[in-house]
Amino acid sequence: MSSLVAASNRLPVEVAADGSPTSSPGGLASALSSVASRMAWVGWAGPNAGRLAPFSFGDMRLHPVTLTEGDQARYYRGFSNSVLWPLFHGRLRREEMNRTWWRTYRNVNERFALVISRVAAQGATVWVHDYHLLLVPKLLRARRPDLRIGLFLHIPFPSTQLFSMLPWREEVLSGMLGADLVGFQVPDDAANFTATVERLLEVKVDSNRVHLAHRTVEVDAFPISIDFARWERLGTDATEAAAAHRVALDVESVFLGIDRLDYTKGITQRLQAFCELLDDGLLDPHRCAFVQVAVPSRADVPAYQDERTDVEQWIERINTTHKRDDGTGPVVYIEEPLDDVGLAEWYRAADVLVVTSLADGMNLVAKEFVAASVDGDGVLVLSEFTGAAHDLDGAIIVNPYDIDAIKKALLGALELPINDRRERMDRMREGVRVNDVHHWAAQFLGRLESIPRAGALARWRSLPVFQRVADLLAAKRA
Repeated sequence: MSSLVAASNRLPVEVAADGSPTSSPGGLASALSSVASRMAWVGWAGPNAGRLAPFSFGDMRLHPVTLTEGDQARYYRGFSNSVLWPLFHGRLRREEMNRTWWRTYRNVNERFALVISRVAAQGATVWVHDYHLLLVPKLLRARRPDLRIGLFLHIPFPSTQLFSMLPWREEVLSGMLGADLVGFQVPDDAANFTATVERLLEVKVDSNRVHLAHRTVEVDAFPISIDFARWERLGTDATEAAAAHRVALDVESVFLGIDRLDYTKGITQRLQAFCELLDDGLLDPHRCAFVQVAVPSRADVPAYQDERTDVEQWIERINTTHKRDDGTGPVVYIEEPLDDVGLAEWYRAADVLVVTSLADGMNLVAKEFVAASVDGDGVLVLSEFTGAAHDLDGAIIVNPYDIDAIKKALLGALELPINDRRERMDRMREGVRVNDVHHWAAQFLGRLESIPRAGALARWRSLPVFQRVADLLAAKRA
């Protein structure tokens, strides 16, 4: 049993069909390993894993939760990514309030809570991550009132009016309030949450505290970040490969977009702006290129299929209308995942990284670009609707819904004097260096550990020892 347990939809490993695990991309595992020498992790091991027993990976003990194909369809692709994801990003295209999806989501959350209750040592700290597991804190607290529970939402939290569309809004809010500490990316999201709780649950909210009948839940912003030192090393190592990319492109200016192929990322907006600049003669297709990396995501969800079609149509239009003398077009489209080495090469090759997300909890691509830009000579065009816009003083901030504003930002980025570019990048690099992912994890867990134990724990501890032991055994058998 572990004194620190992390829970997320996916384990921090990819498990192949033969059962062999490899480390997954992402800085969360690295962040947690920096604040805890040993820990447990509860999550799904992926579509190829099947049923797996708990196993060790490095200093972590991993506890897989099995998801059937039906679970994946209804809990993951259904409720999580066809209801919560678009709703929380303000992009719900049509009502998809499927009750079967909701029941499966609740059932899977119960399974996660059960596994965590068996894994966590008495008085342990549990850190639950993201929108897939919003019911887990309350379900877990009912089983294990001795635990200290934190919840962090990696995506935005919507306004009260948007959230109120959800038929199961009270259940989701109550699930989240099972935590001792609920964390968000930016203060606006925390404010949306407390306002929603106050209105829909009619409980008292005092500043960043929600007062329930027998305990208080703290709510605050904890902006996530990246492993700065690692991305700085990757940027340094990418110097030669980046130069080779520039030679292959054979242009003076390189714009770059790196995203999952997701309708919240604003890819078509930036392509439209680039197209209009070419149409207007303000950019020369022989002298510039736009490299767009778009990693396929949730391809079986109709909204994502529509986004892929839209992106491909814009690229075809640009490359057909502005075909170069050698038959190539100014947009280079990379529709495959790149590892971190490949990403760093493109970060270093680009003059301008363009992030035009329509809604984004943070956008770590922007921070990776900053950390990898070891020569200090790069420009970041950044949507005002990203959490990163609060952290990166030095970016050119744009409204991604304003095509003219994006056009102005792209031209302005190319026209910035070298001293201005370097000064802006230096400020951003220092900010990310100081507030890296290790600082984020330590800050959240430190805050969680500082919260006084809830009254429920005090009452539980007042029970006779034999009763407490019986409770723990019952939870383990459940």
